[in-house]
Amino acid sequence: MSQHTSGPQFQLAHRLDGVSESATLKLNAAVQAMKAQGVDVINLTAGEPDFNVPAAAKKAVLQAVEQNRSKYTPAAGILELRNLIVQKTNAQQPSVSDKNPWKATDVVVTNGGKQAIFNAFLALLNPGDEVLVPSPYWLSYPEMIKLTGAKAVFIPTTVENEFKITPAQLKAALTPRTRLLIVNSPSNPTGMVYSKAEFTALGRVLSETAGAEGVWVLSDEIYDRINFGRIPFCSFLESSPQLHDRTVTVNGLSKSAAMTGWRVGWSVAPSGLTQGMITLQGQSTSGINSLAQAASVAALQLPESDFAEQIATYRRRRDLTLEILGKAGKLEVAAPEGAFYVFIGVKGYLKAGEDSFSFAEAVLEKSKVAVVPGAPFGAPEFIRISFALEEKALRAGCERLVEFLLSR
Repeated sequence: MSQHTSGPQFQLAHRLDGVSESATLKLNAAVQAMKAQGVDVINLTAGEPDFNVPAAAKKAVLQAVEQNRSKYTPAAGILELRNLIVQKTNAQQPSVSDKNPWKATDVVVTNGGKQAIFNAFLALLNPGDEVLVPSPYWLSYPEMIKLTGAKAVFIPTTVENEFKITPAQLKAALTPRTRLLIVNSPSNPTGMVYSKAEFTALGRVLSETAGAEGVWVLSDEIYDRINFGRIPFCSFLESSPQLHDRTVTVNGLSKSAAMTGWRVGWSVAPSGLTQGMITLQGQSTSGINSLAQAASVAALQLPESDFAEQIATYRRRRDLTLEILGKAGKLEVAAPEGAFYVFIGVKGYLKAGEDSFSFAEAVLEKSKVAVVPGAPFGAPEFIRISFALEEKALRAGCERLVEFLLSR
């Protein structure tokens, strides 16, 4: 008797070899499925604010609908929005804007910051190129790099050094194949923030080291507004304006204005690279949702004071989280200075043969608390928790986690 298969057999393109599904998205889906079944799960995985979208942004969308502003927009975004992005970027980089200010033609509005990063990788990287990635890192960086055929080269950091690379580490990692350095401050997953002096020292390595003349910088600044004050936010180019012609600044409204589902990000980069990214976007997604752009115009016109209470709330939640976690004495924790994550070293609580994945599974099964394993971030003995949820649930989740730890 002949055998039949359940469906056609096919081979995926080789570019997908070794590319992993997003661990955070997968975990969130699992948690939502458990909640739908009535399980009392506290979700400490979410990488999105729990605040509402600003009222002005919602009003702008309604007006845009009424005015039938629903047609295609330019691939790089509407001019009004690109001008506001330029104003924001120049204000954060006065050392650049005083002499060589960015223009609207240097901006590409993208489907979230993720597309801006992917556009830059596709436009800059060739197979065999090396990308320097401080570790721990946002888990999508190495997966995107794989898709270009380039290679991620990780620069390890430690809790003791606040998860920051040093100029000596950067210099030692440079090779003739190095094409790009990624910096992310405030950071996902660690919440660390580079000071202006620390960025200046890194920029000096790239501008003064022989052989580094062709190395680009991608500065992921998506958490710029969520800063707790000890180390002020510094845009990378403000520290190193001499690298203007080989730096891509990536930002967006997902975190700073709680607009995750609106998918609004952008890149600001030298004109030659920007034109390449516009070409890529024009042949892939084209311009982003026109109504989301109308909302973004309104959001970018709001004063910083409108967001002060959100930042104060995040700071209170951070402090609460650290206070409760302090009851488990064997954790490794560096207090985050920005974003809304705490990256926790659980080595002292791991059982023989256990890694962060099996640890996270055990926490979910026994304590009904969802945390993100550190392995996809390059730290197999760590977990990441988010404090972007209301205080009662946050307190309960952290207390359950500590109870689980102390039971081991």
